[in-house]
Amino acid sequence: MKNILALILFSVIALPALGELTTQDLEKIRQIVKESETAVTSRVEKVDTKVEGIDTRLRTVETGVAEIRGRSIGFGVLRDWIVTLCAVGAFIISIFALVKAQQRAPQTTQDTQKAVSQ
Repeated sequence: MKNILALILFSVIALPALGELTTQDLEKIRQIVKESETAVTSRVEKVDTKVEGIDTRLRTVETGVAEIRGRSIGFGVLRDWIVTLCAVGAFIISIFALVKAQQRAPQTTQDTQKAVSQ
């Protein structure tokens, strides 16, 4: 008895699946699909415009970052040249200072003994 009731229940559930679709049903389905396609297409276009805007802004930021990096590298090179020039200047000044110090230094004892003996 339970088997018969189960068979009838399953037959009633499966009964709509045996029906055929009419052309009107197919047209309604096509219309629904077309509407969903246009909705999806419009959403995709909106997303594309947003992505293009974000891409433009990102390129602007990348350009700014590249400019800042270039300036930083330029200032680094300039700083290195300034340090090098200061070191060379200090070296030259120290050479002049040594030469003047040797000129002002008192004569050594050997020089005075030579002068006395002559």
